[in-house]
Amino acid sequence: MYHTHFGLREEPFGVTPDRRFFYQTAQHREAVATLFYAIYQRRGFALLVGRAGLGKTSVLFTLVQMLKGKAQIAFLANPYYDRATVLDGILTSLGLEPAASPAANHKLFYQYLLKTHSAGKTVVVIFDEAQDLTRDTLEAIRMLSNFETPEGKLVQIILSGQPRLAETLNQPDCEQIRQRFNAIARLEPLTPREVQQYMAHRLQIAGGSTALFTPGAIGTIASASGGVPRNVNTICFNSLTLAYALEKHQVGAQEVAEALRDLALPTAASELEKPSVEQPLSPNTPDIAKMVGRTPWS
Repeated sequence: MYHTHFGLREEPFGVTPDRRFFYQTAQHREAVATLFYAIYQRRGFALLVGRAGLGKTSVLFTLVQMLKGKAQIAFLANPYYDRATVLDGILTSLGLEPAASPAANHKLFYQYLLKTHSAGKTVVVIFDEAQDLTRDTLEAIRMLSNFETPEGKLVQIILSGQPRLAETLNQPDCEQIRQRFNAIARLEPLTPREVQQYMAHRLQIAGGSTALFTPGAIGTIASASGGVPRNVNTICFNSLTLAYALEKHQVGAQEVAEALRDLALPTAASELEKPSVEQPLSPNTPDIAKMVGRTPWS
């Protein structure tokens, strides 16, 4: 639509995760490293928590790319399962045909885990949007983590979800599964500087630069978005569309303000804190790029 007008090759602020456009801040790199290292050490359970739109799915996609050829991965993007169907979903995602009974499914899964382990790989099960899992389903998932050998867990499980997931896990009746989490990563909103860097990265990939936005426009976007990348994308797309309709070649604060009125988004950001990740890696943690080529299960 407006791409030629602004000298862009493609849409810089799309709504679907695209690894080319994924801008990894320090906290995103730390989250990827934390999850990868948990799998590398066969810790069994890892947790990724963050508000909607902060890049959790992009972190998971990056992790999956790193694990290609080194692990068998079941990625459950919309885990609307109950205790009776969650293993069916995992088996299907792994390319296996579920059996007729829960006992037969457990046997099938265990045999698959042993076969994968014998091949020098590991099985990784990832639940995205895991805040929608019930306590009963979480308990069923916990039971699957009991498959192990003396060397470590046969299945590595990652739960990724919004803060509601952490609230659920903090309930007394979730103590057993909560104790299983050895690595926890948390994503926080971007700082105003990171918002500018995020915009610059995506615009550069699309063939442009932040010169398409005035400094005032960038500041307004950083504030109004609350540091949430998904909000940044929405505001930028609508602001560029409006500027194009007005035959302008640069987005100003006025265009951003009008786009915000159309979107009915708040114009005051929540408090922006420096991003942090719980359970940070120690200074002695192996370099992730090097680890990819020499995992104990590769």
